[in-house]
Amino acid sequence: MISYSDMAERKLIIRLFAAIGTVTTLCMAIIALFNNQSTLVYPLLGSSALFASSFFLGDRVEISSLIVLYTLYALMIYLVLTGGSHGTGPIWVFIVSPVTFFVRGFKRGIIDLIIFVLCVTGAFYLSNYFKFYSGYSVYFPIRIIASFIIVALLSGFYEYFRQMYSHRLIELVQKNEYLATRDPLTNLPNRRYAMAELEQFDAQQQTGSIIIADVDNFKDINDQYGHSVGDEVLKHLADLFVAQLSENDMVVRWGGEEFLFFLRHKNKQQATQFADDIHHALSQNRLDIGVNQLAVTVSIGISKLTTDVPIDKAMHKADELLYQAKKQGKNQTCV
Repeated sequence: MISYSDMAERKLIIRLFAAIGTVTTLCMAIIALFNNQSTLVYPLLGSSALFASSFFLGDRVEISSLIVLYTLYALMIYLVLTGGSHGTGPIWVFIVSPVTFFVRGFKRGIIDLIIFVLCVTGAFYLSNYFKFYSGYSVYFPIRIIASFIIVALLSGFYEYFRQMYSHRLIELVQKNEYLATRDPLTNLPNRRYAMAELEQFDAQQQTGSIIIADVDNFKDINDQYGHSVGDEVLKHLADLFVAQLSENDMVVRWGGEEFLFFLRHKNKQQATQFADDIHHALSQNRLDIGVNQLAVTVSIGISKLTTDVPIDKAMHKADELLYQAKKQGKNQTCV
């Protein structure tokens, strides 16, 4: 099961499986050739070629991993049928279960291994029935299969708990990443997240608008009503701002009582209309504080973000226009 960011590691491990399979089967083929075991030479050479092909398909992970696995299955069944070298072929089946669970995951791995055990059992029966190899004792197939099942169960338990631990670890990492990019008070994205988004947008050389909004008289609100009401003001604004956003736009808590809006693909005229909508929404939605209602206003500065105007200049311009709006009486927008 591929999850989160383990694709690179999976590619590497599949290539290692393929390389080990290629070298091992090639060496076994050479030994079989010198021992005049013609029934082994060609299947081993064919397996070596398939393992090698999966190595060179390393970037196509799913295909290369299935080639490795099912080449291994076919070779194991052939070794059981023919006895391999001096009847030792079936011993190699024990490498199957860990490879299966790595390639197929826990649930699909169980299904594959059940089918594999049935095929190996049938191979032992056919080997005896058709006299492909007559050196197996009566108890040998039973003990090989029983031992394989035990090894497969142990590998399965390991894979099950490994996946559980991996999922919990991934969830924890994702949660920490989420918390690292969120403002805990308003639950809006924070400055760190905004900068990453803006830099990515800037690198793609696209156009948009930046708005910086600052709460008017926020210090007076804190002094008069207390910091708890100040916090409620910020949460009230965050909810209202999010409600005004379109799907591709973003608002973040920029710091203190400042908010930054990133409007993708919107020109100054559209951004100005958006700012007017913010002012109107605030005038229609006062914050309840006990028996009273508090009218909250913001001052806004707007700048454009284009291929000729990079992030830092756009933000500096929006900040200058914000303070111009403050000087001109607050509760207004400067463009």
